[in-house]
Amino acid sequence: MRVSPHSARVGSELPLYESRRVACHDSVVGGSRRTAAVWFGALALGAVGAGFGLLTLRYALGGSFGGTSRARAVAELCAGWALIAVGMVEAVRRPASREGWLISGAGIGWFFADWNNAGLGSSVAFTFGLVASALAAPLVAHAALAYPTGRVDSRLDRGALVVAYAGAGLALNLLPALFFDPQRQFCALCPANLVLVASEPGLVNGIQRAGLFLGLIWVVALVAVGARRLRNASQPLRRLLWPVLAPAAGYLLLAGTDFGLSLPGGWLGDYPLAYRLRLGEAAFLVLMALGVSSTWIRDRRTRSAVVRLVMDAAQSPPPGGLRDVLAGMLGDAGLELSYPVGEPTRNVRADGQPVGAPPGGEAAVTPLVRGGRTVAVLWHRADLMDDPGLVQEVAAAARLGMENERLRAEILAQLADLRAARARIVATGDAERQRLERDLHDGAQQQLVGISLTLRLIRPRSEQVPTPRLRSLIDQADRELRLAIDELRDLAQGIYPAVLADEGLAAAVENLADTSSIPVTIAGLPPERLPAPVETAAYFLIAEASEFIGALTGAEGATVEAKHDTDRLVILITADPVAGSAAPLQAALTDVADRIGALGGQLQADHTPGGAFTIRAAIPCG
Repeated sequence: MRVSPHSARVGSELPLYESRRVACHDSVVGGSRRTAAVWFGALALGAVGAGFGLLTLRYALGGSFGGTSRARAVAELCAGWALIAVGMVEAVRRPASREGWLISGAGIGWFFADWNNAGLGSSVAFTFGLVASALAAPLVAHAALAYPTGRVDSRLDRGALVVAYAGAGLALNLLPALFFDPQRQFCALCPANLVLVASEPGLVNGIQRAGLFLGLIWVVALVAVGARRLRNASQPLRRLLWPVLAPAAGYLLLAGTDFGLSLPGGWLGDYPLAYRLRLGEAAFLVLMALGVSSTWIRDRRTRSAVVRLVMDAAQSPPPGGLRDVLAGMLGDAGLELSYPVGEPTRNVRADGQPVGAPPGGEAAVTPLVRGGRTVAVLWHRADLMDDPGLVQEVAAAARLGMENERLRAEILAQLADLRAARARIVATGDAERQRLERDLHDGAQQQLVGISLTLRLIRPRSEQVPTPRLRSLIDQADRELRLAIDELRDLAQGIYPAVLADEGLAAAVENLADTSSIPVTIAGLPPERLPAPVETAAYFLIAEASEFIGALTGAEGATVEAKHDTDRLVILITADPVAGSAAPLQAALTDVADRIGALGGQLQADHTPGGAFTIRAAIPCG
């Protein structure tokens, strides 16, 4: 027979899992590196738990739940052993967390109730049952509240646990045991109570009733805490919570029913339905263990799915393809995947372009670390870390893809740096060209013009000079000055045409067509202004192409067409040749091709045998 109350069973919600670093390694179950100490501790705990369950049934024959029938004995062992086994695996999966030890402890505590048994025949075992039989409830509650991190962060949760431990351990166990004398209080077959202080039957019954009433209060409080947690949890955390929280809540409701039915008699379990309620509690504990293990199955399936997707993407991986895979698996369309490259370190996307914080400022940043080195960085919704196993499994499965994409991102970033350096060189050269053009126009050219005007002023006076030789020298100097001015103007125009900077590409090309060595037909030019580097590259392409076409291909004319096509300028130059090939023309345009390449554009010269020469260029305008 049972002579003191057994435990109340409690359900709870999980605390938020906060992590800023995810280990990306080869382990199937994820988490930190397994150590020999963790393995030994988990195996030792499992052995102790399994042995304690068998020992409980050995001594619990007759008057306890597990000793009444073989089916109930199986249910007793299944409930306790399921929690112990799940706790062992959880301890190995997450050595940094205490959750595995708490779950195994709850499984061992489940057997405590059967030690409150008059037929034990041992005073030590009987006394242990008197002072520990109700502790299963707080232990199960603690494991549920701490899942999955092993910590109870909420003050409300901690307060509910303190009340549960006090109500079960003191009001339902220790305090009644201090005043319970089996020989004088209707239990002549019970062994001696080793913690007996005084025999007070009335006090024992009063404390028991108070403990049962208090049990109803903390049971209701814990159900409310679990419901609030589940309601306020983010979607990833809710998926992680409900398989554990729902069975724990069912377990708690049966424990509350047990308290309520025991109140009239004043002794816990002193009614006909007691064993049936215990059987239901065992079923809910098995479901709770399955709820914890379901996370492992989901993590494994997630990893397998990611591995398949990564392997499929590896057939012809586009830049950023892995990011799309991870975004789909984690359910975060705004996820960003970046890689640390260079010295000093900066984060770049798979295409080598810099990445900054996503808009809004609410994204979380999770470095994916392997061997102490950050392999990649995830920018994601903060609530993704509420389900740490999902992120760990996805990161571990995608490790190889991340390594490959990181190397490619580093190469692309170096290419981007090289292209930027070339663009800066071109921009610096253009700025120097403009400076030289201004210096020539505003300096030497103006001085020559001033000298020419001075000669013109003194020329009438030279007619009074009787020496023809002097008049001839003045006229010759005037002609040479005008020729020098024209040549200097042409030189300045060739260095950087002022009309290009002042009026834009269209005006500069029209002016070029008027002075070209071969006839140039303009089929179309964009009227709007474009970025200065783009206009400069386009102008010098047209200028040098029109110069070399006539000299290298024998063409008698060329047609120029330029279109601003969304984010790029497309230039098409065609000429009908008399002789020649496209190869020397392509070589002659190397400098222009380098200028266009520095801007991220492309230049191509083609020649169809017996047909026209075609020069096509596309220059980004972004």
